[in-house]
Amino acid sequence: MKTVKKNSIQYYLRYFKNYLATILFFISLISVNIIIAQNKSKSQTVHYHGIHPDDPGGRCGLLNPERGFRLTSMTGNPPGAELRFKLALNQDRLPAGFTDDWLLTSLHKFKSDGIKLTSAYCYLNDFYDKPLSEKRIELIQQSLDRYRQAGIKIMLRFAYEDNSLRIKGPTFEMILTHLEQLAPLIKRNKDIIYTMQATFIGAFGEWHNSTHYIEEDHSNIEKLVKRELEILPKDRMLQLRVLAKSKRWIFGDSLMIVDESNAFKGTPEARIGFGDMGFLSEEDDGGTWTEPPFYANPGNPEFDYVTQVSPYIAVTGEPYWKDVGGQIDGKSAIRRLRLHHWSSLSISQTYSGFYGEKRYSIDRWMETPLAEEELRKENLPISDGYFKNYSGKPVKRTVFEYIRDHLGYRIELQKAKFPKKISKNESLPVKIELINRGFATFINPRPVYLVLINTSGNLVLKQKTDANPQTWQPFKPGDLEYKPLIHNISGNISLEDLEIGEYMVGLWMPDADESIQLDSRYAVRTANRDTPWWTTADGKYGVNILGSVKISDK
Repeated sequence: MKTVKKNSIQYYLRYFKNYLATILFFISLISVNIIIAQNKSKSQTVHYHGIHPDDPGGRCGLLNPERGFRLTSMTGNPPGAELRFKLALNQDRLPAGFTDDWLLTSLHKFKSDGIKLTSAYCYLNDFYDKPLSEKRIELIQQSLDRYRQAGIKIMLRFAYEDNSLRIKGPTFEMILTHLEQLAPLIKRNKDIIYTMQATFIGAFGEWHNSTHYIEEDHSNIEKLVKRELEILPKDRMLQLRVLAKSKRWIFGDSLMIVDESNAFKGTPEARIGFGDMGFLSEEDDGGTWTEPPFYANPGNPEFDYVTQVSPYIAVTGEPYWKDVGGQIDGKSAIRRLRLHHWSSLSISQTYSGFYGEKRYSIDRWMETPLAEEELRKENLPISDGYFKNYSGKPVKRTVFEYIRDHLGYRIELQKAKFPKKISKNESLPVKIELINRGFATFINPRPVYLVLINTSGNLVLKQKTDANPQTWQPFKPGDLEYKPLIHNISGNISLEDLEIGEYMVGLWMPDADESIQLDSRYAVRTANRDTPWWTTADGKYGVNILGSVKISDK
């Protein structure tokens, strides 16, 4: 651990925050239901609660990685270069040309909404007819380094043509040349890549209107995607703009049904995700489902295929820019996001804060009230206390809040059982029950640890469990009643090397990549008001405190 100077203001702020979290935890032991089983082992069962709107930060989004609303950012351009689109708040205070600060200022603005993800657009149009320069690759790396420093993840995509005019686009051979040049960059930045999008070809990289009509030869699509899958680490997914149709071009007419038996195993077909770039825009989702008569509705086999496999793949997307396809009803959006297990949705396309012209769909979602009884009628997920204040009185939320809080995973602990007192000669058994109240499960691998923290504020022991968050589905896929599933974490912690005394028991769910594993900004927070968030003074770990245990020498 690096040395932190005692006179550092940042040190004392973080020290106070962690000290306060510890004090609040012990106070919470009085207010939450802690049932001490009356038996010889002095076991305790701690019951946890969701977050009320009037809890501290109760109307804010959880700062969790790889989920939620996302931003859109230009990436890897030369400093001061002309921007193809300007998506930042307070634009009048920023330089007119390219800078990574365009994204970072928006991240700061949306921190209270828990945004930790951006779609990183790398436009390579200056090199449509020649290999990439080393300088350009360095510039892309510089942007990715800034994103890592900011503690966010990216959906990586490349494109050349920012219109449908079919001019100055690359040949397919040049695309493959660039892909090989970019391969080392993609591999070494795996830690912050949430997904990669197939892109490269055509307008905006969306496989239409390319200068050389590349997309019309489906063998080109097959070659591109298979090579991208080879380059991209096997535990990351590659997203396609149109799912079933494109998979037939790549893998043949017999579509693989991704389910619990083959999901997350690293096989090529199971690594294909879906990116809907016309979410609820017009009757066919902006060309996503063009098959009459059902188009973007159940009954269209292409649409139903996404419904069937979506519990096991990365599903994200965006509406049309500035509501070109019409205003999007927020409650219809909630239904679709749950149906197709969305992990992330762009906030950049339809929010007036980026354009300053008029109110768009996101603005209306921020104003549209949402009551608990509306959701119960459709068996939509409802977190404990989400629609009630601390006194138990009903509180209305907004459509925006609900979508923000339920995109991707939302882990709500139900209870934990472990001894209140134990001998250091024994192993400490811990059992946890949780519900995923979100729309989707985890997409990328994530380890789960049980940890112990001593009274000096040091994490002294961590024990990896067998829990796999990728299996934490919000409900059993195919269950039309959407009954929430209970998931379990269990482990036995060896205590023989510990000193006697009192310890906090914690749940730590860090990133799987060692390069950022200790960075608390990439760890998962639970959606509970009584699991204090603990980090070291220099911002490491990120642990949800479950309770305390006293270790004795007897």
